[in-house]
Amino acid sequence: MKNFKIVALLLTFALASQCKSEKKDDSSSTLALLALVSSASTSSCTTSFGAGVPDWIKNSFTCVTVSVSGTNYVFKTNSLPTYKSAYWASTNSLYESALYSNSTKSNAVNPNKISSQNVTLTIPTNNTTTNAGSVAGGAVGVATNGIILYNDAAAPGDSLSTEYYSFDTSQGHPTNTGAYHYHVEPPKLSNNDSKMIGIALDGYLVFGKKHDSTANPTTGFTLGGSTSSTKCIVSGKETEVPETWDQAANYNLSKTSGTARHYHVNNGSEVNGILISGRYIGTAGTSN
Repeated sequence: MKNFKIVALLLTFALASQCKSEKKDDSSSTLALLALVSSASTSSCTTSFGAGVPDWIKNSFTCVTVSVSGTNYVFKTNSLPTYKSAYWASTNSLYESALYSNSTKSNAVNPNKISSQNVTLTIPTNNTTTNAGSVAGGAVGVATNGIILYNDAAAPGDSLSTEYYSFDTSQGHPTNTGAYHYHVEPPKLSNNDSKMIGIALDGYLVFGKKHDSTANPTTGFTLGGSTSSTKCIVSGKETEVPETWDQAANYNLSKTSGTARHYHVNNGSEVNGILISGRYIGTAGTSN
């Protein structure tokens, strides 16, 4: 918070100087201030819920602004992690040099740094469709900690199996525009369990590898297949969200069996622990 106060004072001073001189922004000054903001600690975030947002969202999500617009939820996030990462600027108090420890080979940082985003996801409030639309690139959902979710595809010219080895200790990394995101199971939220991870762009929830009511891992997913998704296929469980699942009780009580479909982390280790694969369960909303 100390760094934020310093940044706020500097920005106030800069704006006051501009008003006094009545000059346009100086690009070099603006860049310098932006660099300072990037290096400031971001250990806190803003969480806000509008009228009509249900308790299961309020009890589950942080670091997001959520409102209701017609038949959609509108999630807004800057997708900034509140924990340490190798992708913060080295002057940031949240910087750490460590990366995720893999069983096959060591990670190495990509050249990108985390920066604040302006991501808006428009998500159906009560989807009942199962038409399995294709999952495009970019944000395909949002995690309970406000970090955007990506599918199992890497940037063009790369593959997730290669890109995976640039993940930080929380299994995330930024794009070339600084958009920090998850492709695979984030240990900050779920670790081979049934905890809720987030919500996909079609409005169906994303959970860990295990289905709570059976305590068994879900199986049978195809990584990157044209008709695949990480929907739950445990016999008889695709449309059931048990009330005992962390943070999901209100969601379950408000859904019928046909609208309680959901996703699981793919039951594979490391790079195969994907969140959302090639297809959604139902008709997806939009993301910018």
